Amino acid sequence: MIKIATIAVWLTLAAGAVAAMFHITFEVEKLESRLHEVNREIVREQEAIHVLQAEWSYLNRPSRLETLSKELLPNLSPVAAAQFTTFARLPKREENRKLLEGPNVSPASFESLGRVVVGGKSQ
Repeated sequence: MIKIATIAVWLTLAAGAVAAMFHITFEVEKLESRLHEVNREIVREQEAIHVLQAEWSYLNRPSRLETLSKELLPNLSPVAAAQFTTFARLPKREENRKLLEGPNVSPASFESLGRVVVGGKSQ
């Protein structure tokens, strides 16, 4: 009787080990396929980044930007040397105090006109 119980225990342990091995094998295969899929996605993203960098370089060519600026910004002129200054040449605050303390207009003065402006339209 002890031999039958021992054999049954060993068969149960062997069956459990086989089931565990199959389960682990299938999990490893599933994880390997996921790893290959992620690696393929990484390669696709790297290729897309490479293409976008090439497009960005193409669109930022100085000759193209110069042509576009001449077409779209006809009044834009290069910066003249006279437009640069230093902090020492800037006017002091005391000199501009009168400009900063100009007349104050309160919202009540607009109501005296008899019309209300809402959304840029008089009502």
